[in-house]
Amino acid sequence: MAWKGLDSTSFSPKDEEAKLRGQFWIKLASMGEKDGSEKELQELLQEWTEIFKDVEILEERQEGLDMISNIKEILYSTSTLESQAKERGQEWSNLGRKLFQEHTGSSEVQMAIKLAMDFSPWSPAPWTSYTTESLQSMSAKVRQFNTNGLLQAWKLQAPTTHPVGLIVEGQAVMEPDAGLPLIDFFTSKEEIKVQARFSNGGAYGKDDRSTTGRGCSLKLRLGDQVLDLVCQTGSVSPFENYLTFALLVGANSQLEEHGKFDVEAYKKWLLSRPASWYNLVETLVKAPSSYSRLQYYLKYPLMLTETSGVEHYCKFRIVPAEEGPLELMPEETQRTIWNRDADKDDKRPIDYLRREMRKRLSEGTVQFKLEMISKEKTGNESSIFFHPSSDWKQPWKTLALIDLTETVDDERMWWGDGRIGGWAGNPGDLPPGLSIIEPVNSQDTNWVNWARSELYRGNSSIRNVRRFAESKENVKDVKYIVTVTTSDIKYSGTDDNVSIIIVGDRAATNRQYLDTKLYNDFERGDTTEYSFLDREIGNIEYIIMKKEDSKLTIQSEWCIEKVVVQKDKSGYDIKFPFFQWVNNASPDPLIIASNRTCLPQNESETRSSARLLETSLSSHWEETKFKWSYDLKTGHEIEDVREHQPGFLMVNSEEKTYDELDSRFQWAPEHYSEYKDLRRTLAMTGITSTIKGLFDPINTIEEYKDVVDEIPEESAEAAWMDNWDSDEEFGRQTMNGMNPVNLHRIKELPEKFPVTEAHMEGILQRGLTMQEEIEKGNMYMIDLKILEGISTGTYEDQKLFLAVPMVLFYLPPNEKLIPVAIQLGQLPGPDFPIWTTNDTREDWLLAKIWFRNADAQVSQLVTHLAQSHFILEPFAVGMFRSLSLAHPIHKLMKENLKSLIAIDTKAREVLITPGGVGDASLTVGHGSNGIIETLTKAYQNYSYKGMNYKNDLIQRDVMELPGYHHRDDSIKLWDATLSYMQDMVNHFYDSDSDVIEDWEVQAWVKDVFNNGFGKMKNLQQASLGVPSSLATKAELVEYLQSIFYTTVRHSFANFYSFEYTRFAPNSPTVLRGKLPREEDRGLATMETLLASLPTKKQAYVAAATGKVLANRASDEVYLRETPNWMFLKEETRKVFEKFVEKLDKIEEEIKSRNKELDIPYTVLQPSRIPSGVSA
Repeated sequence: MAWKGLDSTSFSPKDEEAKLRGQFWIKLASMGEKDGSEKELQELLQEWTEIFKDVEILEERQEGLDMISNIKEILYSTSTLESQAKERGQEWSNLGRKLFQEHTGSSEVQMAIKLAMDFSPWSPAPWTSYTTESLQSMSAKVRQFNTNGLLQAWKLQAPTTHPVGLIVEGQAVMEPDAGLPLIDFFTSKEEIKVQARFSNGGAYGKDDRSTTGRGCSLKLRLGDQVLDLVCQTGSVSPFENYLTFALLVGANSQLEEHGKFDVEAYKKWLLSRPASWYNLVETLVKAPSSYSRLQYYLKYPLMLTETSGVEHYCKFRIVPAEEGPLELMPEETQRTIWNRDADKDDKRPIDYLRREMRKRLSEGTVQFKLEMISKEKTGNESSIFFHPSSDWKQPWKTLALIDLTETVDDERMWWGDGRIGGWAGNPGDLPPGLSIIEPVNSQDTNWVNWARSELYRGNSSIRNVRRFAESKENVKDVKYIVTVTTSDIKYSGTDDNVSIIIVGDRAATNRQYLDTKLYNDFERGDTTEYSFLDREIGNIEYIIMKKEDSKLTIQSEWCIEKVVVQKDKSGYDIKFPFFQWVNNASPDPLIIASNRTCLPQNESETRSSARLLETSLSSHWEETKFKWSYDLKTGHEIEDVREHQPGFLMVNSEEKTYDELDSRFQWAPEHYSEYKDLRRTLAMTGITSTIKGLFDPINTIEEYKDVVDEIPEESAEAAWMDNWDSDEEFGRQTMNGMNPVNLHRIKELPEKFPVTEAHMEGILQRGLTMQEEIEKGNMYMIDLKILEGISTGTYEDQKLFLAVPMVLFYLPPNEKLIPVAIQLGQLPGPDFPIWTTNDTREDWLLAKIWFRNADAQVSQLVTHLAQSHFILEPFAVGMFRSLSLAHPIHKLMKENLKSLIAIDTKAREVLITPGGVGDASLTVGHGSNGIIETLTKAYQNYSYKGMNYKNDLIQRDVMELPGYHHRDDSIKLWDATLSYMQDMVNHFYDSDSDVIEDWEVQAWVKDVFNNGFGKMKNLQQASLGVPSSLATKAELVEYLQSIFYTTVRHSFANFYSFEYTRFAPNSPTVLRGKLPREEDRGLATMETLLASLPTKKQAYVAAATGKVLANRASDEVYLRETPNWMFLKEETRKVFEKFVEKLDKIEEEIKSRNKELDIPYTVLQPSRIPSGVSA
């Protein structure tokens, strides 16, 4: 028989020094390869037991004996249901291992070896490990499951894994058998209060008749002491740690998710481990006769410490007081264990178990025994000892007798002591002397109890809030005053019903509706006070708002500015800044915890759960609208662009239009109205201009100024048009125009740009050769090779052409940069000759115009759209998905990122889509795929490190270039914003460990890495080199600076786009005709040049597009302004004011310098830089 999936090389232990163990595994593997018999296996195990007993090194001896013990423990355990059934005379076999062998072709020995490998921490199996894992890492894995449970806890008011159940109450008396280790709780003679919740597991648990796991969560209360035990059917478990649980969850989803039922996918999991099938047969129960006839096991041990200090490991189980036959899975069900539905001929009600239990209790009591098994700690326990399948070879002994007497009709009454932090069925709620065993790592079996404690605590806290909110209790202990301010933004008011729940650290108020009789509440700009009496809740932690449709009015969205809450006689207000739209009638809780600014790891337990639910609603649930998308509308088609474009926010409509965008990310209505009015005005002006152009074609270059006059705008820079065609103006715009990011100093000319000394004859002014000028650092260059291979469109049935140019610049003694050579293609030769200032004025001007046309494509699509807009959107989407409103970074970055999604969505709708304004105005548009191709190459030639613009300037070696005002202003702003980011990070993070433990930030960074950029292909680095985690404060500062400064970068990439394209010859976005070749040298005239320039209609479209892009909205918020300031403490305001002082100083320095310039550089004056990307 072939050896399935394993050979002798698989069994080398990870510890290479353990040679003897390696030899044992090779022997064992060889036996598996030869299909050895079970007798031979037993003989081999005995032989090697003796060998390991003789090993001198204690650790090696113990680990060797543990290996053999592991195999025996699993194969010959007497603690299974199968063994118990035999003891009771029931003829039944668990066929799980036999079925595994049938489906995989494994022999008994091969299966045994695989079983041993499953549970050996040094084995190659991925779910085993000796390695110590940090608490932060283990906690992150708990939160992974908790995000999938908190909303269910809120909605279902029941534990996530066992949502259907029945709560009963009664009492217990402790009657511990002799020989049990004792703590005070176990020796009490008082009657103990009992609550128990019998339940069905998973999606199939809605039907009592189905095949599923059954549970019993038992709470015993003695005064202030509580013992909570979370038990399930079966003495073994189909999972024993994080990874095996994750695999089980994934497998169950193949059966339980609506419309799925992928049996083959489920079988892959079922057959991946020999233990899975066997353990499922034990754990699952099909249509039992009664909850009262089942046995429930706490499958993972606890630590019991006697008053003497002696430590014991212990497990518990809950069994019927009267012993009877076990309810065991029939063979047919075992063979098709993936079929969980009830039998078609089972006519009992789907809740027959719950009915049966109610009936029993109405007629009398239902009795159980609480039993315990224990072993004194030796310190030499192997890992298998803690596994549910481990056979401790000890008898179960009675600890307590339980009488259940009545049912609790309201599922939400499962709360223990009624506190907001109270919970039930929590493995961490234990009396003194019992404790959870700390796991070594998330692959440790003890991780399960530890993780459950973390999970249940958060889930029950969320459930408890709703229990208070919907309570029928009419408690009026405390007066609460709530003041709500509605935004002054247009259409921000609502007539819908609004309610609030105030959550404290001890309780929560009822849901209170905010309404003033005979008054129109929540109108635009209103601040209204409400008051009500409710229970004492302790210290206010957060609030939950809800807006519900009013039957009497048309539903409307609502923009909340802030909410202020005051407890009567407390003497202070609790402020909740919000500044956000609220969607209509969401069934999910709108959690607002912005009253504090706090890292998540420093939160109270109550707020921590709330924040986790808040971010879960943003990123993990089908109900949320904060979803990643890669679907780009291209004409009538939807194209999946994940392989070449960053992710963006999903728009839930087929058309993918801005109007369907979630209102939380839209512009303010006034802003959008201005945008539409501007486009409408420009469109009408354009129609008039086009009509004029039909009868009045352009005959001179100066006539392009007619287009400028059609879209008038005053600017401090306008004088450039008087000298637009000069080489000095060309050089000035290269440094200080609309695309100043590609110039670099050269140390040598590339071979593909063979400018010679002959070309430079009479041009260089120092009497030096070109090579000497290069060595002196006076030669610079731009190479727009990114455009190579980009498609171009057609205009009036004529193919459009595009240069892929290189330009050589020279810094003469007057220190005014000028172009001296241009090659319009990447391959030198007669098709792409070198043009210089020695050519005719018309030839040289034509070459410069073709370069500017190419540069316009790069400026708009690469520098602006790709590297200032779309590259930033994943950070914005990830932040809104991952960071709570209480997080300092959310509060810090909200103003910068809030409008980005709006403008990017509009750009995808009207700018880059076929037929859009980009398509109509750019050479790479006009019906071609060039826009998407250019955007794709923009990322293939870029990385996260490129977002460090100061370093980019240094790398381009332009730090000494005179007159490069863009560089000077950019560096000043870089230093100021970097200092601001450092100060903010230092203000909220004391150490690097704070960054590591900040799970919201880590989730944000990971989300951006995986979903923002992680799908893209053919990049220089995976995910553009964006980090997948952050380990230090310095890394966090770099991350924030990269985002924050991109809003500065956007200003210089965007706001000069209209200034320098409105006069079409200066920077034409489209040209007609063909690129000049060598054969055309000397033939250019003003007439042929005019024939290459755009028509009046084309010029107008380009100017209008630039005007829309560069428009500044009336509600624009600038870098030094904070109208929506989210922080509440004065210390944080001082950090911002320090930043503003630096900005003011930069402003004055720029203004002072500009007074000395003929053409100022104003675009980076801090007073002109918006606080975010909104245009």
